[in-house]
Amino acid sequence: METEVRAECLILEPVTLRLEVVRNLSSAWYHDHPDVEIRAVLQNFSILMSQGDLGTTFGILTDNLQEGDEVAVTVPVPEPSPAKAEAATSLPSSTATVLVVPGEMAKLEPAVPKPTDVYSNLKASLTLEAIQLELFIKDSDLSVGTSHRDGDNSLAKLKLAKIEVLANMRSDKSLEASVALQAIELFDSRPLKQKGITHTIAPTRTGGVTEDVEKMIKILFKQDSKLNKDIDMRVNSLHIVVNLEFLLRVSDFFVKGLPKTTPASPSPPSPSKSPASPALPPSTPVAETSDAELKLTFRLNKPEIVLVENAMNMDTNALFLRLDVNFLLRNSPELQTMKGSLTGLSIESSTFSAAPGAAKSTILSPVNIELHCSAPYGRNHHMEVVMSDIFLTISSESIRIITSAMTSLSVPKDEEKDDELSKIPKELWAVKKIEDCDFWFLKSEDQVIADDDVSGAAALERELAAIESGSDVKRDEQLILSQSRIIVTLLCGVDRRTIPLIITQLTLKNLDVRNWSSKLHVACELTLEMTYNNEKLSVWESLIEPVEAEDRHRPWELTVEVMSNELIGPDDEVDSDGGVPVLAPPKMIVTVVSSDVMQVTISKTSLDVFKSLGQSFSDAYHLVAIPAAEQEVIPPYLIRNCSGMTISIKVGDTFTGKPGAQIQIGADGSVVLEASQSVELFNRVDEAKKQPLTGMDGLFNSVVDDQNRRLLLTVEDCAESRELRLTRAEQRAFVVQQRTSPGEPWQLVTQIETFFGCKTITLRSNVQVRNCLPLPIEIYYKLSDDASARCGHVEPGATCSLPCDAAYMPPSEIFFRPSKGSYVESNVGCKWRNLSAEENGCQMFECKRTKQELPSVYISAKVEVENIFFESTNEATAKSYKIILNPTVVFKNFLPMPVLCSLEGSDEKIEVTAGEKMQMISIRPGITSISIKLNYQSKWWVAQHLVDAKPETLSVWNFEAEENGQKMSMDLGLHADSSGGFLQLSLYSPYWMINKTQRNLSYKASDDYIVKHDATFNEAMFFLFRKSSSSSSKKVSLRLEESDWSDKFSLDTVGSIGTVTCKVKGSDAQLKSSKESKRLAVGVKIALASTGLTKIVTFLPFYNIINQASFTVRYKEHAPNAEWFEVEPGECVPFWPSHGDSSKQLVASIKGTELETKPFDVSDSNITMLQLNHDYGGINVEVQAVEGAITVIFQQYVAGYATVLLVNDTLNYSFNYCQKELKDQMQLLGPKQSVLYTWQDPVMKRELLWMCGEKKDNKDELVKDGFGDFFADSNSKLFWVSFLDGMQRVLLLTDDIAVVVRGQGAGELERVDMELNLCLQGFGLSLVNNLQCREIAYLGITSSGIIWELMRRKRYKALKTKISRALEEGFHNYSLEVIANKAMPGRRALEEKVEVDFSAKPLMMFKPDKGHIRRSFEYGIWLQHRTSAHQTQIHLKIHRLQLDNQSTSAVFTTVLAPTPPPKSVAADSVPKPFAELSVMIRKSSHSNVKQFKYCKLLVQEMAVKVDQGFIGSMMVLFAPLEDDDMERLVAFKQDCELIGKTLKDDAIQLSTSDLKNFYDMLHFSPLKIHLSFSMYGADEAQIGEKKTQFQFSVLSLFLQSIGVVLTDIQDIVFKLGYFERNYSFYSQSQLTAEITRHYTQQALKQMYVLVLGLDVLGNPFGVIRGLATGIEDLFYEPYQGAIQGPEEFAEGLALGVRSLLGNVVGGAAGAVSRITGTLGKTLATLTLDDEYQKKRREALNRPPADLREGLARGGKGLVMGVVDGLTGIVTRPVEGAKQEGVGGFFKGLGKGIIGVVTRPVGGVVDFASSSFDGIRRVADMSDEVHRLRPARFIQADGILRPYVFREAEGNQILKDADRGIYAADHYLGHIYVSIDEPNIFLGTDKRIIFLSKGELLGQWNSEWSYTWNQLSEPPSITPKGIQVLLKEKQKKWFGSSSIGKTVSMLERDKKYAEAFIGRIRAAMTASMPLKS
Repeated sequence: METEVRAECLILEPVTLRLEVVRNLSSAWYHDHPDVEIRAVLQNFSILMSQGDLGTTFGILTDNLQEGDEVAVTVPVPEPSPAKAEAATSLPSSTATVLVVPGEMAKLEPAVPKPTDVYSNLKASLTLEAIQLELFIKDSDLSVGTSHRDGDNSLAKLKLAKIEVLANMRSDKSLEASVALQAIELFDSRPLKQKGITHTIAPTRTGGVTEDVEKMIKILFKQDSKLNKDIDMRVNSLHIVVNLEFLLRVSDFFVKGLPKTTPASPSPPSPSKSPASPALPPSTPVAETSDAELKLTFRLNKPEIVLVENAMNMDTNALFLRLDVNFLLRNSPELQTMKGSLTGLSIESSTFSAAPGAAKSTILSPVNIELHCSAPYGRNHHMEVVMSDIFLTISSESIRIITSAMTSLSVPKDEEKDDELSKIPKELWAVKKIEDCDFWFLKSEDQVIADDDVSGAAALERELAAIESGSDVKRDEQLILSQSRIIVTLLCGVDRRTIPLIITQLTLKNLDVRNWSSKLHVACELTLEMTYNNEKLSVWESLIEPVEAEDRHRPWELTVEVMSNELIGPDDEVDSDGGVPVLAPPKMIVTVVSSDVMQVTISKTSLDVFKSLGQSFSDAYHLVAIPAAEQEVIPPYLIRNCSGMTISIKVGDTFTGKPGAQIQIGADGSVVLEASQSVELFNRVDEAKKQPLTGMDGLFNSVVDDQNRRLLLTVEDCAESRELRLTRAEQRAFVVQQRTSPGEPWQLVTQIETFFGCKTITLRSNVQVRNCLPLPIEIYYKLSDDASARCGHVEPGATCSLPCDAAYMPPSEIFFRPSKGSYVESNVGCKWRNLSAEENGCQMFECKRTKQELPSVYISAKVEVENIFFESTNEATAKSYKIILNPTVVFKNFLPMPVLCSLEGSDEKIEVTAGEKMQMISIRPGITSISIKLNYQSKWWVAQHLVDAKPETLSVWNFEAEENGQKMSMDLGLHADSSGGFLQLSLYSPYWMINKTQRNLSYKASDDYIVKHDATFNEAMFFLFRKSSSSSSKKVSLRLEESDWSDKFSLDTVGSIGTVTCKVKGSDAQLKSSKESKRLAVGVKIALASTGLTKIVTFLPFYNIINQASFTVRYKEHAPNAEWFEVEPGECVPFWPSHGDSSKQLVASIKGTELETKPFDVSDSNITMLQLNHDYGGINVEVQAVEGAITVIFQQYVAGYATVLLVNDTLNYSFNYCQKELKDQMQLLGPKQSVLYTWQDPVMKRELLWMCGEKKDNKDELVKDGFGDFFADSNSKLFWVSFLDGMQRVLLLTDDIAVVVRGQGAGELERVDMELNLCLQGFGLSLVNNLQCREIAYLGITSSGIIWELMRRKRYKALKTKISRALEEGFHNYSLEVIANKAMPGRRALEEKVEVDFSAKPLMMFKPDKGHIRRSFEYGIWLQHRTSAHQTQIHLKIHRLQLDNQSTSAVFTTVLAPTPPPKSVAADSVPKPFAELSVMIRKSSHSNVKQFKYCKLLVQEMAVKVDQGFIGSMMVLFAPLEDDDMERLVAFKQDCELIGKTLKDDAIQLSTSDLKNFYDMLHFSPLKIHLSFSMYGADEAQIGEKKTQFQFSVLSLFLQSIGVVLTDIQDIVFKLGYFERNYSFYSQSQLTAEITRHYTQQALKQMYVLVLGLDVLGNPFGVIRGLATGIEDLFYEPYQGAIQGPEEFAEGLALGVRSLLGNVVGGAAGAVSRITGTLGKTLATLTLDDEYQKKRREALNRPPADLREGLARGGKGLVMGVVDGLTGIVTRPVEGAKQEGVGGFFKGLGKGIIGVVTRPVGGVVDFASSSFDGIRRVADMSDEVHRLRPARFIQADGILRPYVFREAEGNQILKDADRGIYAADHYLGHIYVSIDEPNIFLGTDKRIIFLSKGELLGQWNSEWSYTWNQLSEPPSITPKGIQVLLKEKQKKWFGSSSIGKTVSMLERDKKYAEAFIGRIRAAMTASMPLKS
């Protein structure tokens, strides 16, 4: 049959092959030429192929190959012709055939070859000039004729240049062969990509494809006569550009182009085939008979792998990877060795088009790795790896490159039409045959293995096979890795403006890997260090602190151990204990242990580092465009002269100037700066030779810049020079003796600021002006002749420095004038020195216009004073002044709409949008009036008021409007604040009422004040209580359009959600006949706006209907003649019941059908699938009932929504089922059938009744797993199992137990694959405000003390506390006896009826329980994570968590700590961790739904004690350095968005579309919190702090608006009930929302207890709580005891009675103590002495340990009260006169007179309070909680060094000594004088002190102290101790005198004492110049 070619397309272009074969015809004796020589040359080989061509070609090949497999064709081999046969036969040895070579005829002589000669049998060469392959995207047009390729469809081109293959085979079996490839190129040939980077694979860019270039790939193979092989592989000059998008397209070309093949069905074996011989088992290795050796050499020389950011741009950023690889393998019969090296592995960043030698940013510094391996056969295997340090630098630039490359992989997918109906099975509720259903749980084991190969049995078989295949000969394997470090540096910035911010160093030590092919064991040690760059101080400070070890610090260490266990076969025995199976050990155990406490320090600077780093990395990840300004290169140093003087700066040879700059550095290394000039300086360092950061060695506290970087400043006018160090950001004042002007000496201030590696040095005077006005300002100063001179210009938002002559010209007065407009200078001058001395002083200036009719500009000036360093000292005694210019009035609009503002006498109206502010520079408070106009309710409202100079904080402004000739009025609130030096007016409404009910509402505050809210008004309704309303009567009533008024409710319960009910007198027949009224419920949600001034009250319908289905749903009430309503897909509508409150059932239907669902309940949360015999199958209804709303969500059917899938897998038995209360509707399911079932009546009790055979009346709620067996008849046993298949509950009946096992999934008994144990000794988090040089808080997680454990069921369990205490005491005594060599028996009887043997190994206890015991402890953090094929187990314990307030003025030293149980209860209980989490998750290979079988969180009782100072300190720490008005504006915009939210957004509480998980048991324990709060505790450093004024004002404004004054709270108990959910589906978002709502709503509801907790009443609620706790113990502990046994029940009853008595006595005493304490505080306030009040609070906040200490403290307070009262008459006037002059004298006299009365009386009251507190401590049976450690000591330079306990302890002692009289001194060090006596010798920067600790109260008192001027010389160390020599003799008792002191010291402190005395000498030396 002839075929016609209709169309064709060229695939392979014509090829020319030149082949030459030369044969040696005399090969028997002539061997100078090989027997056969073949030479072949193949010229250009070009293939053009489209995706369709690829599929066609491979399809034909596949068909041909399959055809060959089916029919075996035997091709006869033709017999050779006689001539050929004769030629091929060997000639007799007596004859020889000679190959005659031309020209050598005469030389031929017969020769016989020697048997030892080696000659070539075969020599071959093959040369391929070029191979080219071009790929095309679209298929060729094969319609007619010859089709040509379209270049626009070209995808890629591959070119292989010159391939050479050479081979030489010799007669002795030796062989030489080589393969060489000149070059390979792959490039992108798509037309649109030609302007970008096209080459993907090419030779390195330094060369091209020429003959002279080294071969890109070359392989040499050599084999000698002994069959020893030598393989040499080399790859050179390889350049790869990783264009991920292009490579993906090429890969897609081949994947989609290949033909789709279906697996052929296996054919039966042919009978003709012989039976297969049994295969050798894998355990029988083939013997190696050859003695040949193998040598393999591989070299990869300097490849270049490039990852580009944007392949379309040649100048794009790119990452360059370079390395060299060398590998050598030698293999002999006796030994195998490997030697390899990877050298120069590096990654650099640069532009792609940069020259090869151009500078690049280093990401990975060159890394070298060497491998040495020796493996003798049958003996130990040793491997050693040597790796150099790894320096990795991560910057935002590298992240941007990687993100851009990965983004190119995202290929847009074609949108597919989603047919919702097609997803629903046909005849959803019909009975189906099992054979028509693909149920995985009914498949046989073989089918399951074939489907997914995840069976545990199959895995076990593979493991057993691996055991059997192992050799009997075991050998040890070991890998050793030498110590290496990984240093990761995080950079922030762009391009060259990058600085290192964080450095992390991980050191790997002693890595030992053994037996990796059998029983793996890995052990190593890791150390971790992390620091951040404090750019302001130019130091690296610790994030993860090193561990303090004696006199040094070492890195934080942890050990890692990995161990694999033996595989267990089916015949191995598994122990059991008491019938409980003990599972086999995990296959692999990973244990991570750290015996060090991880200490993390977070400072305010580090938070800014994290913020900058996070923002930089986030912008890079999200590919945010980089502003052009940030890409500019900035100099490392910029010097600006703003002093007004000429200054010469000598920079020396450390710096160099900017080439081409206007100002250059002279030859002598100096530069002269005139006034207002600046110069840029660069480091004189060769960047190419600059070394990278070399880890942490010397990094702590090391200055980044060289200490030699300093400047010499010389003021030309006075020829004075000062040296300036550039090591840190600071301000420092230098005195300049200016000679031309009289008056005080001038001060030159040097201000150093840092930003992204650039230090800006500003030389200025000590006076600056900051302009916060909206217009530029000119600054003038007065000359001596009363003339004025301009001295500065400052733009809005900028700061300028006054010239020194203007700042110091008497009388230091400056004037202001707006530079734009015709203004004159201010009417008066600003005397900034006088203004700075006034407290909160500010001054107003008027700048008039030259035209009198135009308004003036008013400026409010305020002076801020900052202490700065003086000269070269560390004392901040100099002052810098900043004059801040503000407008007199700033108006803020806190209404959700714009307002128009105009001033009196002006027609100009300025619009202020919502949340914005406007600076009003033409208002003079007290004189000027302002007019405000706003459009509200389609009317213009106007208010005009005078701006008061001192307005009330909260006032009311009345607005008026006119409609139809009738005037209307409305009140709005105005908040005034003048704390910032200007008047800030904020217009607001106290309440925004938002109506989303779609009904008309009315609000009634009183009978004459009713506000109507129309349903069509979609904006916020403003509401304000009238002034006559008291705080207690601020309640409203609500009325719907047809209802009565509701009961009154408060609008101030912010955060609460509730329901308001309105009654409607029924008018229809149904309601009248039932004699009941209809109740309409409205949900109310109250939120606080971000301003703190406005409460946002949202009214919502109580019932909401949401349709998430794809069809329209109709619904109605289940009542006669009820009306149908509709809800479209995606809509949310309110639902208002019209048939009374009893109607809580609805009926639903699909629009367009007559089918109705059964009634369903909407009164509580539930999920129901409602059956409908329709194509959609029905409607799924989810009811979400939360406080304040019920939401009904309609959804269409999705697999898993049906209540249950019933499966009858039995052969002969039918299955009857129905809902329990509908027995008359029993249904039948036959054998081998299945059906989906949902509740027949959703309103009735949801319980399934099923029967099968003799099994009757089985009930199942269909919510939990289970299984069981029963007899269908006397001979047939059947099984039932209930389990989850994804989201679908399955109830299965079967007669096959294997089906039950598969369905239930006995994952609890499967072996664990991996177990991870994380054990951390503890964790500490230190929060430090380094700007204020103080530690704020310390959070610690600590381990337990010693506990004793008893072995029970193969596990150790903790013993009760009293038994542990007895064992510990006995063990301690036994250990002392062993040390003393006393022969005492190890077995002994202890307290608590304990009998133990301490000499046994292991230790043994006999009574009260018998078993092995051990001495142990609980880690601070313990985590166990176990995984297996079908399970995940998580067990977490946090032993003890405590948060301390480290402030010196803290009211409560401990903020959060577990409340210790009474000692009586603790003695009979096992120690419990503070928090414990236990989770067990079952996962199935057939579903993504996880089943949480058990999830329980237990949190112990805790106490939270907070003071106002602690809250303020935390706010300051986490507040931004600069006020961010934009954040406040964004927050207000979010408040406004609440108005526009749709009903659906407010109604739907939880997302229903996320993946859900099933929770069998979820339980979070109740939270019991003891709350205390104090209004005190603020440090002096917090006074005047601006960062938290806004946050504090929000709270205070809210409290002020509701009329509540916050007072001290003591020990108020919050009891938040537990959260539990069982057998429910939840998504992650649903669960999180429910848990949050559960606890927050309870906490809000319990806020009422604060009323009983007022400090004024002494908290009598404590007594009530004490009684309640006792009764609770009485009825709780016996319940526990009853479970344990009758003896423990009686003991528990006794404990309950004791606890009751203890709580009653303690509660009463505590209440009396607080009442007297309240009276004492009142008397202390009357003394008017802040210091006395502070000391009293500190004393009272340290509760006495017992009654003795309470009486002692009270007695001391009584005596000191009398003494202080009498001495105060003299001391107070003197102190007042020193501080405030004459006025202070009289103030002090008044305080002294008042103190005479109040202090002694207060002492008496405090004595009573302290005594009662001691009684309470005796009655209490709990341990007192103390700080975990003293507050961190920060030295004067402000650098955060690693924590040193000795320094912290000494500094704390110094602050507390002698009631704090030395608190101003700076601590230097201390030593202990003796071990027994608590005496220390302490030194400060001013004196030395000898301190002793009081025995009774524990306070530190000074025995003697001497300042430096009292010492004749610095202290010295002598053999007797430390010698102190005085200038004058000191008299002793009985008339003797001494000229010095000798302080003894401990032997261990001698080394420390030398450094301590050195610091004292330095302090004495430093004080000398200051005194002179």
